[in-house]
Amino acid sequence: MPYCGLICTSCGAYIAKRTNDDELRVKTAKRWSSPEWTVKPEEINCDSCTSDSDELFKHCYECGVRACARERSVETCAHCSDYVCDKLEKLLESIGEEAKKGLEEVRTSLQT
Repeated sequence: MPYCGLICTSCGAYIAKRTNDDELRVKTAKRWSSPEWTVKPEEINCDSCTSDSDELFKHCYECGVRACARERSVETCAHCSDYVCDKLEKLLESIGEEAKKGLEEVRTSLQT
């Protein structure tokens, strides 16, 4: 699980990298693009934000939550003593409930 709780194995960029699927790259780029933000198919590659690889989707590479978790050397944000911080809360608002649910499950397991 990445720091924020997303499930990489469900991510188009992660899957496209693993399967070398150019069609999935095109579909994912279209789905992730907006009028303010254009994603190119060649940008749809990711090894997971927890890896030491330089091949991450640009949002994952530049993610403040990722930078914070790496600096604190935590396995996920659920392992952090400041869980849930404002930085994570803001990210979770944009990426959805599934990520938050995953982190809550990890947090609960740490408290038992």
